[in-house]
Amino acid sequence: MSSSSPPASLVPRRAGRVPAVLEFTVTADPAEVERRFLDSPEVALLQAHTGHGEDPGYALERSPQGFYLTADPGAWRPGTRAICEVELTRESEGARVVVRFRLHPLTRTAFAYIIALGLAMAGFQLAIAGPVVAATLLVPFLIVVGLLAADRSSLRRQQRALRMLVEATLTPIAVPHERARTAPFRRGTGD
Repeated sequence: MSSSSPPASLVPRRAGRVPAVLEFTVTADPAEVERRFLDSPEVALLQAHTGHGEDPGYALERSPQGFYLTADPGAWRPGTRAICEVELTRESEGARVVVRFRLHPLTRTAFAYIIALGLAMAGFQLAIAGPVVAATLLVPFLIVVGLLAADRSSLRRQQRALRMLVEATLTPIAVPHERARTAPFRRGTGD
């Protein structure tokens, strides 16, 4: 390993990117963490549809390991939707919280379905009508997938909003960590 390349954990991230995983150690137990999220007026427990205009900004759905938070749960529009998975582990003086950000499963399923349908149609047309017709009929599917994938700004906005909600809820109860001194073993920097 060359000494010129820094470790991966020290490489700066691009501004505006949401890290895929956030980790917190908090002083509250897992049930209290969930309650803190539900205390926010923007977060509601996922239930049957409550009607348009009544939907919260975020929906909380319980899972065996913790819960999921979905951004814009009542929005009915094509495009990407963000979700974060909150995993809670009880510890001696509170809980360890691991938050993972990803695409909503319905969005991933829609992408997979459209791609599979396009490939099946192209394969069928290739066998029946030839390569020119198959390529021509594949173009509309590529356009639809391209439009859905181009909706990155909405996904980033949703991920940033989820991250801000998570940080605003968990930072006040997070266990403080002492920042390490710069180069503690180098001469001349001792206290």
